[in-house]
Amino acid sequence: MEAAIMPAVIAAVAAVVGGLLTAFATRSVERLRLRASLLEKAQERRLTCIEGFMLATGLWMDWLTYIQESGWEDKQEELNRRVRARDEAYRRLLLLASDDLYRWLKDAYLPAEHLVRQTYVRQLRGGLEVDEQALAARRAFNTMLRDDLVDLARPEIHKLREPLA
Repeated sequence: MEAAIMPAVIAAVAAVVGGLLTAFATRSVERLRLRASLLEKAQERRLTCIEGFMLATGLWMDWLTYIQESGWEDKQEELNRRVRARDEAYRRLLLLASDDLYRWLKDAYLPAEHLVRQTYVRQLRGGLEVDEQALAARRAFNTMLRDDLVDLARPEIHKLREPLA
């Protein structure tokens, strides 16, 4: 009888240990899936903020160029809407940006935007002829957005570009 009990005990212990191992492995896999899902959502939010900021800033600059070409009359309301959209996108991006992108936004973008507003936008609002310094500020700002921002933003969304890496 003792000989029959021993295999049953061994089988029972093996079943319990197997169940525990399975539960542990399943829990670990679920934890990894949850972590991957949270990282992907964070990356997607960051991408959405970057895209929103780039779009809002581009639309603001396009509208300013349109004002320069066609005159200021009846364009203030749309300009105000685009300025608000740009400002909201900027604040949202500040919250989700990496430390490097945050520093760039504060140290490079903000002074360049300020220069554009103090030269180019001020001359447009005043109905003045836009001088070369203001045009240079606008061109430098557009180049910074088109090149520098893209270079800085690419590492922000690395996992979305190469999900299996």
